[in-house]
Amino acid sequence: MPSKVISVNPLDGLPQSSFKRNPLHQVRVLYVSYVRGLFAQAQPGQYHWCDGEESEIFISDEAPVDASSVGQRPAISFTRSAVQFSSLGHDDFLKYDFETGRKTKSVLVPGVMSINCCSSNDLESEYIAWIVAEHLWLLREQLMKLGFFEIGRQITVSSPSPAGSLVANDAGQEWYCTSVASPFQFPRTSQFTPLNKEVIQNIEIQLRAGHSKAISVGVPASPNGDLPFNAHSCRPGSFHPGASDIHGRSPDPAGVHPAPLPTAPHPLNPAVRVFIRSVNPF
Repeated sequence: MPSKVISVNPLDGLPQSSFKRNPLHQVRVLYVSYVRGLFAQAQPGQYHWCDGEESEIFISDEAPVDASSVGQRPAISFTRSAVQFSSLGHDDFLKYDFETGRKTKSVLVPGVMSINCCSSNDLESEYIAWIVAEHLWLLREQLMKLGFFEIGRQITVSSPSPAGSLVANDAGQEWYCTSVASPFQFPRTSQFTPLNKEVIQNIEIQLRAGHSKAISVGVPASPNGDLPFNAHSCRPGSFHPGASDIHGRSPDPAGVHPAPLPTAPHPLNPAVRVFIRSVNPF
């Protein structure tokens, strides 16, 4: 029979899965459902599969296959290899919640699913294996939408060989098997939260009081131009020689007057002299 590529999605009607409860079982369910849906799209007389005795091909996830149940039909069974957790980084750490102490980890779990295509004719088993392998590669996106991270690449198809322990109770009938090795990967993300975890033990606060220290930033700006000081005029005090008696200070009877305040030209108007009074700079 010539090879014919099926363009219909063989997983139509299959409920979506999140690989949440039993991911290994879900891998087997998706593979079996995919192959059953693939041959369900075939026309009668071309290995059409249906759920009943009229099915032209026997597809089961059980191993070994019972020859008394298969009869003269070809059969397909599934055998999963060992899987291994592939580390994605230090401690497979994804994120951490400081409020609850919840830690989330994530890994990739790769494995290989062996799809055993058995028949009493070696060429027939080889042909069925090729149909399965080609459609796994061609329609791999359909399986990736259901939770696989990687599938449908680097598929290998073995040569036809005696079925061995794959078919039980064959009553001396010679069975041949061609195996399709389909590598797969699916992501696994899990998290755990410690019970009775004391997230914050205590918070210590220390307050210190002291004198503030002013750091000099240079000469202050002056509103009078470029001069670093402000000049202003004021009336002389009562101790000045020119003060009258009404200010409570009269000239000394002995005629000795206190030393007058020194004068200097006004910084803004040199023609005018002003008194200079010392001011404590602190």
